[in-house]
Amino acid sequence: LNPYYTGSFNESYISLNFLETMLTSQQTGVNSSVYNQFINNTTLISRRLGSINPYTNGLADPTSPNYKKGYTLYSQEVLIPSFIAAYTGRNAGTIALLDDNNHTSIQSDPFKYYFPLPNWRLTYNGLAKIPALSSIFSNLVINHAYTGSMSMNGFTSSLLYGDLYGLGFPSFIDSNSHNYVPFFQVPNVTIAQAFTPLIGIDAAFRNNLTAKFEVRRSKMESLSLIDYQISENTSTEYVVGIGFRKKGVRLPFMVMGVSKLKNELSVKVDIGLRDDRNSNNFLANSIGITSSGQRVLRISPSVDYIVNKGLTLHFFYSRQQTIPYVSSSYPITTTQAGLTLRFIFAQ
Repeated sequence: LNPYYTGSFNESYISLNFLETMLTSQQTGVNSSVYNQFINNTTLISRRLGSINPYTNGLADPTSPNYKKGYTLYSQEVLIPSFIAAYTGRNAGTIALLDDNNHTSIQSDPFKYYFPLPNWRLTYNGLAKIPALSSIFSNLVINHAYTGSMSMNGFTSSLLYGDLYGLGFPSFIDSNSHNYVPFFQVPNVTIAQAFTPLIGIDAAFRNNLTAKFEVRRSKMESLSLIDYQISENTSTEYVVGIGFRKKGVRLPFMVMGVSKLKNELSVKVDIGLRDDRNSNNFLANSIGITSSGQRVLRISPSVDYIVNKGLTLHFFYSRQQTIPYVSSSYPITTTQAGLTLRFIFAQ
């Protein structure tokens, strides 16, 4: 007979902290400035909560004097706003708190005061129209895109929530955690951001050459309210591609009596370098470890030749080398090469 609410949350978001540090190698882990700001935010958020909850009435917590009664370091109502403020570059004194008051319908949402912010994609292809560049490039495109989101897997209402005098605030304090039991139990909050790409250039030259260059950066932070840790994943990737298309290419030596190809030959070379690193920061003992990560170098040239309308040859080679950051993983090198024949049967 107890009412039970459940829901999930996902919205587009912008991290000001990520935008400011997108061109720098920001330190992660418990020694980073953003983690220290997160810890400092918890006392400020605790004071804000203690001042509005009449059951606390501004009293300090007897077990943690730096925090207010019922709102210690391990309170989800303290941790979530502190986490969002620190890892998105916002002010903990003004950031919205969780809405944990007066839930009377199934449409209730603890994140109702966090508003969605836009993502974007920009593409500009007007450079090739400049007279100084039009004689070199037949097409020149610059790309930039940002995607960011804030989400959590699923929140549920708590059967232990109590509001003794109907004041619209939690009043029951758990004897183990010394924190108020909130109306909604939130297991985690994740902030994910990515520049896909941060800067990308696609160029087509008038001499039949093509070139591509991209820099991609992404970052994801996740706060777990089950084991009280913050997981951070950072990734940086560089992609370089060169291509060549031409009809009537002369071969350096005779192949089956042929020294000049009469059909179109396409050659591509893609090179990529990706750096991934994942760290886990534990609040209980303020330690951080690098749990996984690797550097991945990839090179993949390929050649396509149209023999006739029904037959296409595709030569390919791919080599990928993975160098891990942790001793529990081992280096991996993968090599693939081959020839593909594609037949088209048509009348």
